[in-house]
Amino acid sequence: MRDDDHLDWRSEFTQEEIQTLRSAIPQAIHLSQQRSARAHTEYQDPDGDQDVYGVGMARGAQKELQALINALPSYHEQRVPGTRRTLTYVGNSLVFLQRVGKKMPRNHRRYRPSYLPEKRREMFAAASNTKYTEPGGLFELPPSHINEEDDVARLSDALDIVSDPNGKVTLFVPYYSSTPFGVGTIYWAPARLNGRHLEFTDPERLTYTKEPAEAPSVQQKPRLVGGFAEGDRPRTRAKLRSRSEEKEGS
Repeated sequence: MRDDDHLDWRSEFTQEEIQTLRSAIPQAIHLSQQRSARAHTEYQDPDGDQDVYGVGMARGAQKELQALINALPSYHEQRVPGTRRTLTYVGNSLVFLQRVGKKMPRNHRRYRPSYLPEKRREMFAAASNTKYTEPGGLFELPPSHINEEDDVARLSDALDIVSDPNGKVTLFVPYYSSTPFGVGTIYWAPARLNGRHLEFTDPERLTYTKEPAEAPSVQQKPRLVGGFAEGDRPRTRAKLRSRSEEKEGS
């Protein structure tokens, strides 16, 4: 690997995988937003859940993504013991969607989740990106800013969950802002957990492209047959009247 390739995390995926993920991630987020915005009436979740907006997005976007990418040959899932969470893998990459709130933070390369359960924190710590970190300690915090308790994690369960015989799993986080009225900015990147912050290397912005609706076929108006004053009339040749005929008719 060349020195200038340390940020080329896209090489983690095949061309088919990265094209599918770039398309499926924003589509899954928008589908979940549309469902969650009407969660109290007609969410139609495959598992029968009817969650409020925030929870609906957290669970729904991941489900929508799984349904869109499960045809990839390297796709596989793994259930987290003791939780309702199913982890999503593409090869050795753990893809975990994260909603950041109503607005994308100004510093979109660093985000602190408002709620991070212990099991999820352990999972993030075990799968944190180490292959594509930027040089020079860009994300390193002064020791006084790190809570020692944040670095203490019971990793035994998480290591079992994310272990892979073919190599270490790398955490990829598609993260986005949204409200019940629409989806905001979407990024995705390899991520690592530093204290209580997720830090992203070379985030790539994703855009949602709405599938064009099929144009309705133009139907010709049926021609009426047999109606009043319809049908072909016989055509006769015009005949000029002679002068004698004109006098007789007068």
